[in-house]
Amino acid sequence: MPSLNSQDLCDEEYIIMKAKEAQAGDPYTAKAWMLTAKTLYPTNFTVQFEAYLMEKAAGHVQEAADCFSVLINSPQIPNQLWPEIEAITTSLKDSNSNFLSEMFERIPADVQHKMLLSSAEHSDDTMEHCRLLLLLLQRFPKAVATHGGPLVETLLSAEKHSSEDCYARLLVVETLPLLELPQSPRLLIRLLIRAIDFYNTYLCEKNENDISDPWQRLFSVLELTGRQLGWDSYLITYSNSLNKDTYFQKLLSLRNAEDCRQLIYCGAIHLLRALHEHNAKRGNQILLEAFTDPDKPVSKRHKGDIEITGAAANVFLVAANCWELLHSNEILKREFTKLAIILHSKPWIGTFLEEISLYKGNFEEAMPPQGDSTLAARLMRASISFFRAQYSICLERALTAFSQLPMVEGQLETSLIVGGSHRHVHFLPLTKSAAVHYCTKLILHSMKAVGNITDLAAGNMIVLLQLDWPQEQTLFVRLLDAIRQHGVFRYSLFQSYIINIDILEELMYLSSEQAGSIVLDILPNTQQHLGQRRIGTRGADKGVKEDIKHAMRAQVARCNEPIINLVTQFITQERAHLFKSFSSAHLERP
Repeated sequence: MPSLNSQDLCDEEYIIMKAKEAQAGDPYTAKAWMLTAKTLYPTNFTVQFEAYLMEKAAGHVQEAADCFSVLINSPQIPNQLWPEIEAITTSLKDSNSNFLSEMFERIPADVQHKMLLSSAEHSDDTMEHCRLLLLLLQRFPKAVATHGGPLVETLLSAEKHSSEDCYARLLVVETLPLLELPQSPRLLIRLLIRAIDFYNTYLCEKNENDISDPWQRLFSVLELTGRQLGWDSYLITYSNSLNKDTYFQKLLSLRNAEDCRQLIYCGAIHLLRALHEHNAKRGNQILLEAFTDPDKPVSKRHKGDIEITGAAANVFLVAANCWELLHSNEILKREFTKLAIILHSKPWIGTFLEEISLYKGNFEEAMPPQGDSTLAARLMRASISFFRAQYSICLERALTAFSQLPMVEGQLETSLIVGGSHRHVHFLPLTKSAAVHYCTKLILHSMKAVGNITDLAAGNMIVLLQLDWPQEQTLFVRLLDAIRQHGVFRYSLFQSYIINIDILEELMYLSSEQAGSIVLDILPNTQQHLGQRRIGTRGADKGVKEDIKHAMRAQVARCNEPIINLVTQFITQERAHLFKSFSSAHLERP
């Protein structure tokens, strides 16, 4: 054997050199050299590390794993090995399999554990330290007892000094589900609050969609913490198929419990879920006072003193009932308010506070700020004015809404009027048709409430009730009775705005002998100046009757005109006639 000293290499370095020289052209010879080196120098790090690198370069997974196991079992991990350890741990975070991740799986479990723990302790980066500890807990559940608590504390502490949600996400989404072992009650409550806050913010902002079924994840945290706190198993076993009424009744039974925490946190999650569903269903809708008709049968859905209709009605009631429960006594109100502050309440509450104020009849709280000139604000002001019996003000405010009509057409609402005499609120879509429909109802019912049924008022109401005919048929019958008592119906806007066939037939019948030959003074002055004398004889002159018939035929010919456009035109162009309907009535109350 040549002298090694002459080449300035020690024995192990010489053998390694020979192995490397043979590696490219003769792998078997290279392996023989390395086997010799490992046999002669079993504790030499350089030899073992080069053996590992050669097996890795050759793509030998098991052999590389064996070599690496020897290296990592050193009492102290040499600095040269850390880049390789970091490369392996990085590979474990990738969902795709690769050589290093496969090699890691071939390493004995105790070596894996040591490598992950050592890597976490070696890391100077807090996030990387936490990720490695989490990886350790995921692969070795028994390690939770030792390292779970410190990881949670590190994440909670790091989160305070970070403006991003990366630590909260790591804590809530990935770490909490692993904490099956008992923790202190104080820490459990703290973790539950953090989970509620995180998932609520995530669901509100929705900048990302990378967390699958976030609600079920939050429910899992509730179950995990609630079970350790000894809470009712029904309340913490929350699912997407939950019966909301039954759940609420269970919450209600806790209202007077000595420890309010179970009600506060289970109730808060129940409320948040309802509010998120409500916001999704409500969309571009607004809760407003609506109308009732004592002559119509009461619907089966009506319960209590108030009825709520519209697409978002049911889930709003769930949220409203839960909100009221969480404010039903001073203790609950105080504790829930604290939680709401932590949750940065405004984004998720949205317009719910205004809705709940209107629902409870607190009109001052529901009234929009003075500077708010949106369609929703104008409709709300008009709505509140009507239900304060400020009918002229209601008309003024309803008219302002017509300058804000949206481009989206939409359709008429089918539930603006319900049977009965109780209070009724309705979720109104902010579309053109729905807004016109609602304003029309406000004006019509304001006139009806004033009760000043002059010919002008009757004519104006007949124009308006055409919009959703025969919805207001009972009112129309009352108007016909009033006209019959007057013996004459004078309305100069008749030919411009009354085109409904049923209404025209009823009015034409009034002028017949069978109905009492009621005088219809409905022709423009240019047509009827010669008929004034004849009308004075209750329409006996055949010429007048023929004029009326021709006028009615002309109206019938227009019956297919878009009624919503006609009513919109009437309201916007005949403001003076509308206000005149209120001129002799003083029924407004402050």
